[in-house]
Amino acid sequence: MLKDFFNLNSPFETFDSENFLAHLLTSKHICNVLYKPDGLVDQKIRNVVFENVSFSKTTIERVTFNDCTFNDCLFIGTEFSSVEFHDCKFFCCNFYKAKFSDVYAKPGQFRHAINDKKYSNIAVSLYQQLRENYYKESQREFKNEAEYFFGHWRRRNNLVQAKRKGKRWYEYFPSFAISSIYGYLLGYGYRLRNLIATTFLIIVATVVTNFYFAEYLFSSAIEPSVLKTLYFTITTMATLGASGYTPDTDIGYMFIVVNVCIGISIFSATISAIFKKVIR
Repeated sequence: MLKDFFNLNSPFETFDSENFLAHLLTSKHICNVLYKPDGLVDQKIRNVVFENVSFSKTTIERVTFNDCTFNDCLFIGTEFSSVEFHDCKFFCCNFYKAKFSDVYAKPGQFRHAINDKKYSNIAVSLYQQLRENYYKESQREFKNEAEYFFGHWRRRNNLVQAKRKGKRWYEYFPSFAISSIYGYLLGYGYRLRNLIATTFLIIVATVVTNFYFAEYLFSSAIEPSVLKTLYFTITTMATLGASGYTPDTDIGYMFIVVNVCIGISIFSATISAIFKKVIR
């Protein structure tokens, strides 16, 4: 792990382009190297582990990385142009002021690049660059995932910045808590699996609640069943109205209002996310 997130761990060697390419031909592990040239161009690199390697202030252009792993690497001020990352992994890597142009890379490959929340501003900048890259290059299939990670790190960065400014907890905690719930449960409106899982759990919880409180929803005696409760819950949450099941107590009216509010909120978010996923 990098002792200083902005500097390589000592000791390390300085490689020029010739030495670097020669090592790539003979080794699958490049370790403790400061790459000094201003550019790395027209290369295909496969199954190489880069550990404690700096590509800072380097223009990496028309390079394809396949199944590569980057541990404790520096990309400070690095410019990536027409670069492809296929099944690569980044761990503890500094992308401070890195630039991306015409880059193909799944956002999830960078999810462990920055793990320390005190460097969350760098993670925000990284995913901002990826978002812009996906918009410009019409890589819409990766846009939503980048939006999710951007929201995740922006929330952490807002917390870090609030603490650095000496704000009291009640000034930042409510917005942080709401953002956390929105992120974990609804995936900031972009991660479909979060929304589907949350929708399912909310429906199950609502069905169970309606089932056990059924005797309080109606003034006349009823015989509740799981199937009837499921029908009542889904139709009510979808604001269609449960034909044949109309609560006539104060608690019943309250349950209807709660069901409708929950249904409108969760179904709208889920449908919106599905449209974002399908209609790119």
